[in-house]
Amino acid sequence: MARAVSDWPVVLHGAVVWGLGLSLAIFVIATLMAGVAPDMFLRSYPPDIQRRFGPMSPRAARLRPYAVAALGATVLALLLLGLESLRTQSGSVSLAAAVAFAVTTLMVFNVFDLLVLDWLLFCTIQPRFMALPGTEGMAAYGDYGFHAVGFLKGTVFSLVAGSLTAGLWMGAQSLLGR
Repeated sequence: MARAVSDWPVVLHGAVVWGLGLSLAIFVIATLMAGVAPDMFLRSYPPDIQRRFGPMSPRAARLRPYAVAALGATVLALLLLGLESLRTQSGSVSLAAAVAFAVTTLMVFNVFDLLVLDWLLFCTIQPRFMALPGTEGMAAYGDYGFHAVGFLKGTVFSLVAGSLTAGLWMGAQSLLGR
């Protein structure tokens, strides 16, 4: 049996690479879905924008569960593929390495979401495609603090979801005799 990976630079480098891939995948999927129903992610907008826009359209409400499922499946699939890639590369992965990999992968996306999607695009550049109809130019589009709070929530999600995914993956590895 191969020794469990303990080369932390390999674990962290892999997590950063997979995290950037996850960031790109989520960005593409979310952009396509927002193109179909711009208000699908209404709950991710600051409260002032939500109030001015009003309720989510029936179309967005109907499609949102599918969007959330697609995004969740993408996150889970890329985490599991990344862990399997690490195992293939190293022969064996310890629980600590699996948790570090999964949490770091999710945190890379969380940082990308905050710095690139939220602060750079949403708050600073404010491209038209991100503005909901009737809310263009609102001061709330520059609410950096709202997104910082979202980042903190994303950090908790990363810790919990990354740990759970790593634990499930380790359990599956044990059942498969790896």
